[in-house]
Amino acid sequence: MRMSSTLAQGRYYYCCDGREMPVQDHWQLGDDDRGRRLLLSQRLVGERGFGMEVGAVLCGGLVSECRITWRDEVDEVSACYQLQSAAAQPQLGDIIEARWSGPNGPQEAQLNGRNRLLFPLMRIFMGPLLLKLLQCRDGLEVVSPDIVDPSQRGKLLAPRISHRSARLLAGDTATQGAQELGADVTGFVYQGDEAERDAHCFVDGRGLLVGYDWPSSTGRLWQVRLRDLEWSPQLTTLL
Repeated sequence: MRMSSTLAQGRYYYCCDGREMPVQDHWQLGDDDRGRRLLLSQRLVGERGFGMEVGAVLCGGLVSECRITWRDEVDEVSACYQLQSAAAQPQLGDIIEARWSGPNGPQEAQLNGRNRLLFPLMRIFMGPLLLKLLQCRDGLEVVSPDIVDPSQRGKLLAPRISHRSARLLAGDTATQGAQELGADVTGFVYQGDEAERDAHCFVDGRGLLVGYDWPSSTGRLWQVRLRDLEWSPQLTTLL
């Protein structure tokens, strides 16, 4: 996926207990030569730059297609996820087709899309995910590439289904977040997977995740903040 024009870009900075961590999380938003809205993101860790890269097509408020590459000291693994839509625009409920490279060769699967949302895991996709979850009181099942245990090469980037939900954050925490991150910011309590339960997320009026705080299972506080933002005046929202 290649952009013909760039409309926005930024970087997420990671801290653990106040200490900045060696994570490079960059993203770019723009259009390709077919007029499709593209979102490219990479999260790399350490000096050797191992990690994940995602290229996604956005349409109708959803990720309609995404390509993922995982690179570590063992190998490089790739996957492609795509909504199979019969309508002019993709919609929640479309079948999700997945293709990934396993240790025994190419693999593929089709998943019923009912109450399921395609989510490519990267932080920049969190804003749209939270806004969709807020519309569904009981939450949604989220389909994402599996990176829980990269040593399990047969599962790496294969479809993983988990239930996620969000509700509005209230009280002093919401007020403090708005003061720190901007006036046009909404706070969410996010119930994600086992590693990120009761996370506090902050999304601005453009649908951008600008802050993300969650306690780890070991009691450490992780924080993510959006920095180095460049935003075209012709762009109103992320989607």
